[in-house]
Amino acid sequence: MKSGPLSLFSVLCTGMKTKVRIWVHVIYWLYTMFFVEFLNKLAYRNQIVRPDPNLILFSNIILFAGVFYLNYCILLPVFFKKRKFLALVASWFVLSGLFVGVRFLVQEHLFQKWWGICNYCYEDYSRQGGAYIFGNAMLCFSYIILPGSIIWFVDNWLKSERQRLRLQEEKVAAERALLQSQVSPHFLFNSLNNIYSMVYHHSENSLPAIQKLSGMMRYVIADGSAEEIPLNNEISYLQDYIELQQYRSRNTALRFDLSGDTAGKYIAPLILISFVENVFKHGVVTDAAHPVCIQLETTDSQLSFTVQNKINRHTKDPVSGIGLKNVQSRLALQYAGRHKLKISEEGNIFTVHLVLTHKTTKP
Repeated sequence: MKSGPLSLFSVLCTGMKTKVRIWVHVIYWLYTMFFVEFLNKLAYRNQIVRPDPNLILFSNIILFAGVFYLNYCILLPVFFKKRKFLALVASWFVLSGLFVGVRFLVQEHLFQKWWGICNYCYEDYSRQGGAYIFGNAMLCFSYIILPGSIIWFVDNWLKSERQRLRLQEEKVAAERALLQSQVSPHFLFNSLNNIYSMVYHHSENSLPAIQKLSGMMRYVIADGSAEEIPLNNEISYLQDYIELQQYRSRNTALRFDLSGDTAGKYIAPLILISFVENVFKHGVVTDAAHPVCIQLETTDSQLSFTVQNKINRHTKDPVSGIGLKNVQSRLALQYAGRHKLKISEEGNIFTVHLVLTHKTTKP
């Protein structure tokens, strides 16, 4: 064989599974050897000396595979990964020279001696030896070393990409778990302060509030660590929280409007509570002229959540901002590219508007 095609199948090397990698190599060799045989027949059809095609093809496969996998399994991993690029190039020249020498010894000398057949069958190798060496060296590099290197580079690049994505997913999961773990202590801290105030003032709502808090903490423990939960569970949690806060004052002016079909919708747990907490921490909740407005609307693919309240300019929580910063971080992690959050302040009115794309199937 004097020439062969540059394998187009090298780009198909995904490296994703062992079976895929094996099939890439199998396809490459079947594709290459098919054209080897085809070109062999064209090359020798008018020659008096006809080499046995099966023997030549078999020896080609062994020689080609030897060069291919020496480069693929040894040279590239050893030199390229250690950034010894000059040594890698030099090794390719050595490998090409070794290929030319072994091929000449086997196909032009031993085959002629043992079976009277040869591959190139030049009449005068001393005169045509330069063409033989150059042609086979180019053949080795162009149709064996180069495709093998491309396959190796694609395979290792995809391995690196998989590792990078896996590390990124692990980082996101760790960050999400950390942020969700911060929600429960933050909520518990605020709720216990509220209940302490009720107990201190001998409120009749103290015991119902404790019972309500107990149920809410069970929810936090059971569902708080999940990636997503039914939207109805989250709505019930918000309603319980609002009711818990209303135990503190019978004069709470708040309207919670729900619209749309919430069945079969899923959302990240505890993602909405921070906006409602912010109302009771920094807003005026007893002004009937400016009631707190909470609206939750769902469609087939989106959830719209709006909270609007009058700002209380006379009180300031010493740890303010933790809840909103936390939820913004969680939205960036869990709803990247799937949410829009707008927080605005106009005069004495503070407004939060969140739109996110929720899942309609159980995760």
